Amino acid sequence: MSNKNLIKTDISEALQSVEIILREGIPLSKGVILTQKYLESEEDLLKQYMDFFIQYPDCFLDMIKPADSNFNLFFYQRIVLRAVMKYKEVYITACRAFSKSFISILGLMLQCIFMPGTKRFICAPNKNQAAQIAKEKITEIYDTFPLLRKEIVGGNVNNTPGNFGKDYVTLKFRNGSIFDVVGALDSQRGGRRHGGLIDEIRDHDETPINEVVLPLMNVSRRLPNGEVNPEEPNRQVLCMTSAGSKATFAYDKLIDMFENAIIHPDESFVFGCDYRVPVMHGLLDKMYINKLKMSPSYSETSFASEYMSIWGGGSDESWYDYEKLMKHRKLKNPEKRAKIRDNRNEFYLLSVDVGRISDQTCVCVWRVNVNGYGIYNAALVNLIVLGRTPQTKLFSRQAADLKEIIRDFNPREVVIDTNGLGVGIADEMIKPSVGSNGEVLPAYGFINDKNYKAVQPKDSICILYGIKAGNSSIKVKDGSPAVSNSAVDSNAYARIDSGKVKFLIKEQEAKSALLSTKTGQKMDIVKRTERLLPHEMTSRLFEEMINLRLKPNGVDMSVERINPHKSRDKYSAMKYGLWRIKELEEEALKKRSRGRAHRRLVFFN
Repeated sequence: MSNKNLIKTDISEALQSVEIILREGIPLSKGVILTQKYLESEEDLLKQYMDFFIQYPDCFLDMIKPADSNFNLFFYQRIVLRAVMKYKEVYITACRAFSKSFISILGLMLQCIFMPGTKRFICAPNKNQAAQIAKEKITEIYDTFPLLRKEIVGGNVNNTPGNFGKDYVTLKFRNGSIFDVVGALDSQRGGRRHGGLIDEIRDHDETPINEVVLPLMNVSRRLPNGEVNPEEPNRQVLCMTSAGSKATFAYDKLIDMFENAIIHPDESFVFGCDYRVPVMHGLLDKMYINKLKMSPSYSETSFASEYMSIWGGGSDESWYDYEKLMKHRKLKNPEKRAKIRDNRNEFYLLSVDVGRISDQTCVCVWRVNVNGYGIYNAALVNLIVLGRTPQTKLFSRQAADLKEIIRDFNPREVVIDTNGLGVGIADEMIKPSVGSNGEVLPAYGFINDKNYKAVQPKDSICILYGIKAGNSSIKVKDGSPAVSNSAVDSNAYARIDSGKVKFLIKEQEAKSALLSTKTGQKMDIVKRTERLLPHEMTSRLFEEMINLRLKPNGVDMSVERINPHKSRDKYSAMKYGLWRIKELEEEALKKRSRGRAHRRLVFFN
């Protein structure tokens, strides 16, 4: 990689820091003291060295390691280090003992040394974890390459330069570069970095990464003359992780970078490694690995992800089978408004799970088709999240947004979870609202809740259906029918497994299909994002589904989250809709049965 512009400017900055070096009094091995005169006389040679070391940082490390050190970088570590210095996107899926964190943090520190004034970071699933990982690896780097200590200024505690705390780490370099820890938190909004490491991306949620962490890198590092070096890996994203589930944001990011590595091989680098390479170099014990492979108590799925770097369909505890779920993703196009006209065999139905503070309000849009046998087949044609911002989380705003969706689809019914927080949005639904464009939206009423029937306006449009799901077997609760979560979950599983439910195809497939058309190629980024969003939300729904496992509770079965930090709002909205579709199907079948019984009593002679 050519970095002539970068080198030319950075040499001048190196010359300006000579006074600091002289105050430290750092002698070279041959007894030469770095002076401005010496640096100016050897400027051409220094440029050659910098150009070489930027392309081959492992050679720089070989040069500065102590003479009595027996530490050597392995070939795969050298490959990763060179990729970190060159590419704007680097994705490493590797097994245990690969030294993912050590190599990536070492690479970021070298970037800080060779690119004055750059700002790099590490982001782990939580700040405490990131700080702990960073401190441990930085201390190990100091012990391995003592000369790197001299590049850090300030905060020298116990011979460990830098500022370290429970949830923070900050390294300030002599040339003005900074390496620190950031969290995927709203408090980080507005910050600026030029690149960084997302450690164990498989454990991260998509929203904070896309909305908080990646926007930190909107601005490129500028040289002292105000220009941006096009050869420099600005806005660099390093993803280091063990393998996980295919139905995750981490896997989607891997596929995205892999496709980009094919289309733009000078920008992206994707690398994978299983246990055999660390075993070959003695980092993993072969006997220990063989024992794990043969152990009946160690899951094959866990071994495949942790040591073979194989991305699986889901957890072996998952109630839903990921591969089976993927077979039901057949719908190519989402729907933003009703497309059926006066067809008695088709109708729309909305199902809503309500959230307010930490949870989200999710709306599932169902198009239900009744076949000739009276079976209600459902297609999830859109999945909409309300209240994405603090301003739109208010129930008055969410209710108005929901009414606009009702206006667009004209559904037969709208199923709302009126347990707990759901009452707040239900209260707003029975009152007129003002839409986003100033339109007055009507009041809607409940068809099955006697408490709301007593207070809702007489002229309200009665299409709301309240549902209260819990562990109770009581038929009526607070005015509306109550059902057990066990029955609702079982119904959702049964209908999906039997093929009565169809979902939108993956966003990657939809994006490829869209870009293959002239209309899709002409779309701006905003319209394209809106077009693909329902596909992405469906993928997030699948993530929630494979994060569920069965939990026997003695009487009824119940479902719990494998990873308690992941939400299940979209799944809840989906299962409520499928429950109501099942009820409507049963009601229709009963009517047909009564009709046939009546006809059998009519005789002719």
